[in-house]
Amino acid sequence: MDRPLAGRVALVTGGSRGVGRGVALGLGEAGATVYVTGRTLRGRNPEVPQVAGSLEETAAEVTRLGGVGVPVVCDHRDDAQVRAVAAQIGQEHGRLDVLVNNVWGGYEGLHRWDERGQRWNESFWEQPLSLWDDMFAAGVRAHYVASAVCAPMLVAARGLLVNISFFAGQRHRGQENIPYFLAKNADDQMARAMANHLRPHGVTAVSLYPGLVRTEGVLLAPEGAFNFSNSESPQFLGRAVAALAGDPERLSRTGQVLVAAELAHEYGFTDVDGSVPRSVRAEYTETAQP
Repeated sequence: MDRPLAGRVALVTGGSRGVGRGVALGLGEAGATVYVTGRTLRGRNPEVPQVAGSLEETAAEVTRLGGVGVPVVCDHRDDAQVRAVAAQIGQEHGRLDVLVNNVWGGYEGLHRWDERGQRWNESFWEQPLSLWDDMFAAGVRAHYVASAVCAPMLVAARGLLVNISFFAGQRHRGQENIPYFLAKNADDQMARAMANHLRPHGVTAVSLYPGLVRTEGVLLAPEGAFNFSNSESPQFLGRAVAALAGDPERLSRTGQVLVAAELAHEYGFTDVDGSVPRSVRAEYTETAQP
């Protein structure tokens, strides 16, 4: 099988499960060495024990698919731990070609059913203030810190920086979660601003949107909560990142907000079941109300 990213080194933050795990697998099947970070090395995260997945499992699957998976425990709220990850990659490989900022503490509240998981769409003054910290400390700030400490290696490799975001950042519509909207918007703006700094060094920085992803957490939702007719596997987003990483002309996209389903049509890749999901960009932009 063709391994277009053989010899490349990637870091996927928050790779124990969900979208991060899928991104790691997509890079692994393309032949990359993939460092995956998170807090769950073995078993389950005690804060969200109902959601399966661990770093070891992700890394093993990356290797099985043809890459090299390297699990590294890291709490991305601790800058020293993030620096240690970057130092380890530098010592072991001397390069970093792809950074995927995926780590995201913003959804943990959805799994604390007795605390606030049922209150996602309540008015902002009725929600716990800690929701803001979940979104920003273990999300936006974590993405900024990882980008800052990894930037020198990305510059040396003329690499790729990807912020995993979502359509919620485009425009706030009605009764939606305000910290979530602001955090995703911040991720988009961060990628755009970082692109201005990185472009002269040949580094591409983008924000990347999935559609509805069949993550472990989403699949735990009550029956009927989601319509999966136009959904994606987590690995589909990984294939989008791999396609970008392998594109010698990717710098022309720097600073943009990209959608995995649209990239599938452009690059010709499919989801793991052979399907190509439809982009829902228009549903979030053209029909949005102020």
